Amino acid sequence: MTSKDEPDHGPRLSGEEYDRAIVALYSDMPPVPSRQQRRELRRRELDLAIDHRLGRGFPRARRDALWAVQQKVERRRLRLMFKYLLRRFFSKSLVRDAQGLAGYLVEAYATVLNQAELEQFFGREEARHPALPIDPEQLGK
Repeated sequence: MTSKDEPDHGPRLSGEEYDRAIVALYSDMPPVPSRQQRRELRRRELDLAIDHRLGRGFPRARRDALWAVQQKVERRRLRLMFKYLLRRFFSKSLVRDAQGLAGYLVEAYATVLNQAELEQFFGREEARHPALPIDPEQLGK
């Protein structure tokens, strides 16, 4: 049951159902998936996250819009991973960039989701104050 302020996109996957679906998703993957298989995996992960956090009835067009957003975020994440690999040279900007990625993700999803949906998807605190749990001391290692 949802409150009047909570978006209702139909029944949601329970935590247990979501966990089982994710395990099955990865169990079905070959040991070395192709680029296309990895892409399809990420799309199916997003659909499962939507089913779990927002509801199974979340509209297809909006799912597609979130997928397009996720692709943009993925490119930024890959650049951040490159910086991480070269962290001795980028250590000061790495934490800032990682936190910026969290903010960018929520801002990008906000182009598709309203505030109530953002809070349902990410959690109230994370939607309002996006951050990653990063220990700057661990980055230098």
